[in-house]
Amino acid sequence: MLFEQLAQQYNPMIHRIMNKLHIYKNKEDFHQVGLIALWEAHTRFDASKGDFAPYAYSYIQGRLKNALTKDATFSDGTVLTGQSDDLFESVDPEPTPESAALVQLCGEGLDGRAGEWFRLSVIKGLSNPDIARKCGVTPAAVRKWQQAAIKQLQDEFSDSE
Repeated sequence: MLFEQLAQQYNPMIHRIMNKLHIYKNKEDFHQVGLIALWEAHTRFDASKGDFAPYAYSYIQGRLKNALTKDATFSDGTVLTGQSDDLFESVDPEPTPESAALVQLCGEGLDGRAGEWFRLSVIKGLSNPDIARKCGVTPAAVRKWQQAAIKQLQDEFSDSE
């Protein structure tokens, strides 16, 4: 069977999987990932192990989930300014000694692990996974420290009129 015929036959399956995964942006890109996955499934399929349709479905779904994860990771770590000249420049300006001192002063009122998170994350610039490794705790614990720090800072600096 030619791949063009296979692609035409399994095209509705690819779209069904995309809908199931709630893919609504970059549909053409994800459809292409689905077609590539279909081709890979076709080349790797062993007829002695079962039917092709369930194998293709799980193969395509797995590839689309991986692509979604990569897309989300890229999107979370990328800030586009809209100006191509500024794309590789830092979004944040260099901190002045005054602003660094102000940030340090904001964190001094934090208790316990919330203060530890503030010092390691905001002052030293470590990510939550790096903090978890450094302190020998789970990333979920570090997120709780972060939430506690945010709550304490909100309580400290909220307008109480």
